[in-house]
Amino acid sequence: MTYQPEPTVIEFFQYNHWANQELMRICIKLSDEIITANLPGSYGSIRDTFAHILKAEISFLKRIHGTYPQPGFTWEENPSLSQMMAYETELNKALLDTLQRVPITQNVHEEGDGWTFDYQARLIFMSVVYHGIAHRTDLTTVLNQKGISLPELDVWGYQSAYPERFQARVAKTGQ
Repeated sequence: MTYQPEPTVIEFFQYNHWANQELMRICIKLSDEIITANLPGSYGSIRDTFAHILKAEISFLKRIHGTYPQPGFTWEENPSLSQMMAYETELNKALLDTLQRVPITQNVHEEGDGWTFDYQARLIFMSVVYHGIAHRTDLTTVLNQKGISLPELDVWGYQSAYPERFQARVAKTGQ
């Protein structure tokens, strides 16, 4: 019998991808000065924060598989947001594939100098979404403070973008 992940978990990964792409699409239009400026109270610059999100997703894949899709750039080259956006799509495909093939209760084993850590894959799957939300929140807070208009990037914004996935319908009543 093949493993079938719970549909809500898949939807969370699709939401994470959508939110990353939407925010990157907005940030690509910003000046280099805004993209590279250090953002007090957040991870770093917009560019550095997106790089951090993607590197974390790489680390999540490495923990399960020991490998990950290689980007068409090196991090030392300071890739553009457009390059990172394209790479995020590749990572998302790999993450969704992992979710389809790896049972959430599968053991993940890590080792270091004098320590081992065993846990279920569901911890990584949860981390993908939580980590993305946390850093996108940092970015949207700073962008809002700079007066940059942003769409809703929460699950309600996602539902508005894909109402068919939720069988969502709005109807006027006779009131």
